[in-house]
Amino acid sequence: MIPARAAAWRLRLALTGRSLEHLRTMQRLAKATRAEVEAYQQDRLRTLLLHAYEKVPYYREVLTEAAVIQQGRLVLDNFTRLPILDKATIRRRFDDLSATDVASRKARVNTSGGSTGEPVKFLQDHQADEWKIATKLLFDSWTGYRPGEPVALLWGAGRDLQESGWRTRLGTALRSELRLNAYLMSEQISDDYIAKLNEFRPSLILAYAQSIFNLAVHAEKTSQRLVSPTAVMTSATTLEDEMRTVIERVFGAPVFDRYGSREVSDVACDYGDRLGLVVSPATHLVEVLTEDGLPVRPGETGEIVVTLLSNFSMPLLRFRIGDMAIQGETGLGEISWPRLAKVLGRTTDVFYTVDGKHIYGGYFTRHFYGKDWVAQFQVEQLAYEQLQVRIVPTEPLGEEFLVAQKQELVNAFKEIMGPATVIDIAIVDDIPVGPTGKRRYTISNLAPPPGSRAP
Repeated sequence: MIPARAAAWRLRLALTGRSLEHLRTMQRLAKATRAEVEAYQQDRLRTLLLHAYEKVPYYREVLTEAAVIQQGRLVLDNFTRLPILDKATIRRRFDDLSATDVASRKARVNTSGGSTGEPVKFLQDHQADEWKIATKLLFDSWTGYRPGEPVALLWGAGRDLQESGWRTRLGTALRSELRLNAYLMSEQISDDYIAKLNEFRPSLILAYAQSIFNLAVHAEKTSQRLVSPTAVMTSATTLEDEMRTVIERVFGAPVFDRYGSREVSDVACDYGDRLGLVVSPATHLVEVLTEDGLPVRPGETGEIVVTLLSNFSMPLLRFRIGDMAIQGETGLGEISWPRLAKVLGRTTDVFYTVDGKHIYGGYFTRHFYGKDWVAQFQVEQLAYEQLQVRIVPTEPLGEEFLVAQKQELVNAFKEIMGPATVIDIAIVDDIPVGPTGKRRYTISNLAPPPGSRAP
């Protein structure tokens, strides 16, 4: 049955676009030299920039101002002079950012998830969708998964789980998918999901990192065995090292982390060699920048800026995606593609001390791992010397135990934030998820202090 489903799925892709052709291109590029990869990417970038200059009013303006286009000639060396594109600019200049030939490109309006509180609408065309499918197929293949094998989704974005329309239902059937909604993860729902996964026996599980981690913790706590897939692919929320360890132990399978966003699709994925996330050079040009807009060196931390090379209806050139990462080395291992050593999470997951230190959210989350009495938690920075910690306990707790646990957290957080930091720990009944079904573990409402620099 699996070969038949795979053949039907490939036939459908062949009849509806160029995804399989793009996949073959990316497979060839995976075997190319570093010089060949860079040359291919630069050709893609040149084509996009010339299109943007000719067809997109906003870019005709800024490409000229940045001297990327000089007297009709493209000067690629000046590409990094382009201003960073942010969501506020997309909202304000939406019409000017839309290509004049958009009507011929089968474009559709999409919206970002709004996990930072800043949802934005943008255009994506059929060509971008074809490259998106090809990238997903490539990343899936790195896990050992093959088309037609059963795959389970533990996902939280309602629009991705809706089964309206015959095309969606047909695609789900051809891919043999089990879809589980990760918006709510109660103990009863978790028990139900474990039973469904064991019956379905997926080859691949695609999940929100935090949701599959919570399910693994619940399974281990309740001594329930889980079927071992070929691999677990995490996405959507930051995967901490401790989370990966628990998921791999409980599921008995390797975890592949995938990074992307709704605006720019899938950007990078684990290759299976534990050398960092591999960036897709056919579809994305990724920069990791300091607060001054300068490129960081490998091993250093900065903000991710993405140029999507496949969307001509609304080109996103040097788009501020809102995430932080550690720059990786290009050409590590057997694939000569750029790398991100680690994605650290949203820029709003970075906490700042009054003396200018930058603390990444993972510092706080790791202090909750292994605490069986914690069902949910959230750490929010309200001021440079003020944290609000919310905890949902798994069961009623004794006062003496709770006082000791709170003090342990206070001591750990003051050690990094400073002794004058006020840390309020509240025991609550629930912590609401955001509009995309993601529960934010760490939130900072502050900008860095004047004069501070990222480490």
